[in-house]
Amino acid sequence: MVLGALLLILSGIGFWYFWTQLNSRIETLQREKAAAEARIREQDNMLKEVKTVEEERKKVADKIGVIEQLKKNQGSLVRLLDELSKALPQGVNLKSLSEKYGQVDIDGTAFTNNDIVHFVDNLKASPFFTDVFLQESVQGVQEGIEIYTYKLQVTFKGA
Repeated sequence: MVLGALLLILSGIGFWYFWTQLNSRIETLQREKAAAEARIREQDNMLKEVKTVEEERKKVADKIGVIEQLKKNQGSLVRLLDELSKALPQGVNLKSLSEKYGQVDIDGTAFTNNDIVHFVDNLKASPFFTDVFLQESVQGVQEGIEIYTYKLQVTFKGA
């Protein structure tokens, strides 16, 4: 009986020791889990910051690309206007000018049809213009003065 009681007490102590060890292990694992979740939240925040920085970097790179393209086009447009002014004979005026991907549309007026022909010849002689095409030349009267209205299309390759 004493031996049974002693065995029962030792078993109880053994079970109590095993139970406290398991509870201690559970608490340790729960603390590790909480710490790991905190690290995950921190890394998620850092990942969001990295994504934000990457998006900002991409926006800045896009803006820099646009600025560089504008600088490149600016030089090209200045060259276009310079070459047009060199080719423009006296008596010929420009009313409108539009350029898109090297294709230039010109509308203007002149006092004589020969002035328009001289302008077309000057454009053809320029190394910066190709495919010079006179779309129309119409004679009319404006404020009592006989003038010619013309439309030209040329390709500008002076970029």
